[in-house]
Amino acid sequence: MSAKTVAHISDICLLVADVARSVTFYHEVLGLAIKRLDTGFAEFWTHGAILALWQRDDIADNLSLPEARGGGTSVMLAVRMETAADVDREYERLSKAGLRFNGPPAEYAWNAYAAYFSDPDGHLWEIYSWRGEPRTLAESPTASLPPLQSPTSS
Repeated sequence: MSAKTVAHISDICLLVADVARSVTFYHEVLGLAIKRLDTGFAEFWTHGAILALWQRDDIADNLSLPEARGGGTSVMLAVRMETAADVDREYERLSKAGLRFNGPPAEYAWNAYAAYFSDPDGHLWEIYSWRGEPRTLAESPTASLPPLQSPTSS
């Protein structure tokens, strides 16, 4: 089994101004099935990579990236690793290649272990693994979305 690297994109994350408005659009208008909701965040099932939405204010606050608040970047690419050790290995490999990260890998409140960096044009990247089940909106200390119904099959 080969180790995953940043070539294994697993998630595409759109940075949005209002996650509730965006969830309504992607769920109710486009018909995408909701995978998970959390504070300032949502994931949708697709037939490939996970489509995620992350509210700009939330990402700016949680990752200490004030430039995300102002709209400098709009997309985040994510690579899901199997374990925290895999995140550490990829962090070390990329650091040795000269890549500058926003900080070392860290544990985040939504149950991820992750490290973040930007490409030369400012596009945000995440390498992460889950530390168990991802947190959901119901478990969030600052829930910001009303519960949504799953789409019914017709």
